[in-house]
Amino acid sequence: MKVRCDISGLDCPHCAAKLEGLLQKEFAGANLNFAMGSLVLDVNGDGDEEEIVAAAQKIADGFEDGISIELRD
Repeated sequence: MKVRCDISGLDCPHCAAKLEGLLQKEFAGANLNFAMGSLVLDVNGDGDEEEIVAAAQKIADGFEDGISIELRD
């Protein structure tokens, strides 16, 4: 299952790549596009999208203050 999100508050592409690496360790896959402000999380099976986004937000909060991850409509 893919969960598409908007991400904001990242300062640079290097930081985005580091955060993407952290997210890839916790999810089946993660693709963060700094320029577009988008994040796609791959999860095994089905899950609650809000809980998945909350888990990703917790990782981002531990990485750097001011990052916001929201479920894309």
